[in-house]
Amino acid sequence: MLNEQILMALDSLRANKFRSLLTMLGIIIGAGTLVAVLSLGNALQSSVFEQFIDLGTRRIAVAPGDPNANGARDVPGYGLLSIQDYRALEALVAQRPELFRAIVPEIAVSTEVRAGTTAVQALLVGTTEQYQDVQTVPMLAGRFLTTADEEASARVGVVGYLTARDLFGEEPGALEAAIGQTIEINGQPLTVIGIVDENGGPFSTDERVFAPVSTVRLRLVGDLDLPGRGLQMSGILIGITSEQLVEPAEAAITATLRAARGVPEGAINDFELNLPTQALGVLAGINGAITGFIALVAGISLVVGGIGIMNIMLVAVTERTREIGVRKALGASDGDVLSQFVLEALAISLVGSLIGVAGAIGLVTLIGLVTGIGAGISWTAVALALAFASAIGLGFGFYPARRAALLQPIEALRYE
Repeated sequence: MLNEQILMALDSLRANKFRSLLTMLGIIIGAGTLVAVLSLGNALQSSVFEQFIDLGTRRIAVAPGDPNANGARDVPGYGLLSIQDYRALEALVAQRPELFRAIVPEIAVSTEVRAGTTAVQALLVGTTEQYQDVQTVPMLAGRFLTTADEEASARVGVVGYLTARDLFGEEPGALEAAIGQTIEINGQPLTVIGIVDENGGPFSTDERVFAPVSTVRLRLVGDLDLPGRGLQMSGILIGITSEQLVEPAEAAITATLRAARGVPEGAINDFELNLPTQALGVLAGINGAITGFIALVAGISLVVGGIGIMNIMLVAVTERTREIGVRKALGASDGDVLSQFVLEALAISLVGSLIGVAGAIGLVTLIGLVTGIGAGISWTAVALALAFASAIGLGFGFYPARRAALLQPIEALRYE
């Protein structure tokens, strides 16, 4: 009996192909949009995460503590980082290669950078060659710092994209031509040996000038030492081997610094750790909100499609009133008529959702091939679209089906 009803439902669709297609349109658009958005959203999130990782999310940044924090110790230089902290963490990195891959210092000072008569504000960063092992620094021209530059306290600098553009101009070839030219910081000349390509975002180097630590300390800034603790650090960057190891890496760094700095048990940390999970968490939240909003719009389209199904089924009940009367006169029960019309509504919804899903799969595959973002089909989204479309068909098809089932045979047979 059920097989016959299913075949009759499909025959009803074939009998009114154009009307059935128009009825399905909302379901097709809704189901297709839902699958495409969720699939592309997942692919885009993975792609953006990889770009963030390339820019430096496989690292933990150690920063000075907040001297005004509740529970901060009343000691001179509270929270400031020094070369002693760097040496303690350097030993930790060497001891735990399964967690850490590199460590670099940062001595950052906001300063004026001058080239000829042009002057701009930039962040002068003293660091080492290993900086590139912790955070990606895409070079547009020239090279980055080397160990030889550090050992010689060389008067060299690597300039961020926006700073270089402001100093040397935006004309084609101007930045490449800047290699070998001289900039001036605090009256001291530096030879430009590299230009960093543009890389906006939370870890941007666009407005920075990199120089060797020894050059910054001895030639550019002057007294940077903390009494009894040695060279002051603005921050310490530690590269981790995987984002999956953030928690054990954080625990190891925290324990090492608390011991090296003599933080009493129960006292708050007099340093801060900036973790990659913070930036990735914000990004995931934004991406989830956008994807959820578009998915909601797709869901609304499915509901609108369901209203269209109910409307056309009501028309079908009116058109087939005499047919319903004949079937009842021949012994069909109210349940038979109800199930017949519910199955027709379900067939319209399922066929429409299958067409939408097929179109979405084709679209996602095409976008993946064209853009190279590695977009894959979210089969969870496919299942969700089919399930939601089925629920829409059953829900909006029930009222017209019940109306058909409750028709009296004699009245139905008299209907003209």
